[in-house]
Amino acid sequence: MADIQDDIANLKPLYAARLAEDLERNALEQERLVSEVAALQERLETLRGNQVLLVNMQQALGEVEGSGGTLSQAGPSKVDRIEQSTSERAVSPAVSAVVAPGGRSTPTLRDLVVGYLSEQGRPCSALVVTDALSDAHRDRGIKITVVRSTLEAMVAKGQVRRSKQGKSVFYTAVAATVADKDLVAT
Repeated sequence: MADIQDDIANLKPLYAARLAEDLERNALEQERLVSEVAALQERLETLRGNQVLLVNMQQALGEVEGSGGTLSQAGPSKVDRIEQSTSERAVSPAVSAVVAPGGRSTPTLRDLVVGYLSEQGRPCSALVVTDALSDAHRDRGIKITVVRSTLEAMVAKGQVRRSKQGKSVFYTAVAATVADKDLVAT
């Protein structure tokens, strides 16, 4: 019994030293992570400021180009997509109040997607569509994979047109595309 008490007496200082070392390592790691998070937050704020500056410059450039009549027809630029995904996710009441054909109170995802794309009248990515519909219909669990599958099914049926710009894919409602062509022709 005395041997056990001697072993316990010898182990206590070892455990205490080990715990002290572990606590010190934990505190140092926390300090390191806090400084990394602070640095990342500063960098994020800088990037956000740069984004605002770039968007303003692009808008000013777009107005200058618009007066000359030479706007790009390739679809939205990268800054436009960033701006849409961060600040233009507000959905008009028309999209949030879509009523399904046949008087159903809950519209299908297809109805919502077509309504949103028709309202936008310009190419939108699956991410932008998902974000807008998720914001407008918070009670529904709208996932990007489901929206993308729905968009591709609608492309196959001819209800939506797909266009690519680099690696990005954009979708436009067919009715909006036809209406845009009519406006250009007149």
